[in-house]
Amino acid sequence: MRYLPAAPWGVAAVLLLVILPAHAQPLPAPAPTISAMRSPLPFLPRLSEALRATHIARILAIGSSSTAGVGASSPSRTYVARLETDLETVLASTHVEVIGHGLSGEVAQGAADRMKREVDAAKPDLVIWQVGTNDALRHVAIDGFKNCLTKTLAWLKEQKIDVILINPQYSDSLVTDPFYKNVVTAIDAVAREKNVIVVDRFTTMHSLQRQRGPDFDLSADHLHMNDEGYRQLGEQVAATIIKSLSPAGFSTATTSH
Repeated sequence: MRYLPAAPWGVAAVLLLVILPAHAQPLPAPAPTISAMRSPLPFLPRLSEALRATHIARILAIGSSSTAGVGASSPSRTYVARLETDLETVLASTHVEVIGHGLSGEVAQGAADRMKREVDAAKPDLVIWQVGTNDALRHVAIDGFKNCLTKTLAWLKEQKIDVILINPQYSDSLVTDPFYKNVVTAIDAVAREKNVIVVDRFTTMHSLQRQRGPDFDLSADHLHMNDEGYRQLGEQVAATIIKSLSPAGFSTATTSH
């Protein structure tokens, strides 16, 4: 498993991932994340097969306020909306439906409790689970949190549904509480054990804020993301998905007309 580097990914960068031949020079490597970098990323077999067979894919985005889009200036500027646009821009002649079901303030157990009915309703090829922020803010017991993640990821695997996790956002005020980073580390540990991809939003936001200022991607409450933050997240998730498509489904989806 290899985690997406902590760098802003534009649609152009995603396109580079698609068209660069195997012998091409890689993009410049950013600073290491808190997660050890591994290669390659696990494939997303169900999503890849859906794209190969039908050129149609359904993605369920589940989580809390970041999935609901709190802090965005309009629904079209949320990460969920941007992700759909970014993927359809890159995956030529495909239709990608991203279904966003975020509940503000929800902890991991809340998402786990509704996961089955959300999956039954959406019938997704991929679940993107944005998780951990509210657990960190509420000091949910780490062992219980990890157990919740582990059981839910196991259930999704049984259903043969691909999964990507998104870890918590970064701000200087949030990390004054050491427990916050403990939750980020717990997500990393469970993902390693279950061989699940994590979009490392925490490290990416930290890096961007160091480069461009603490208010670059956060709204006025210094908790929720702003339009720029959601743009960055949508592109980061899109790049992860593209990088994780299996070669057969990937080539068909991106070259068919």
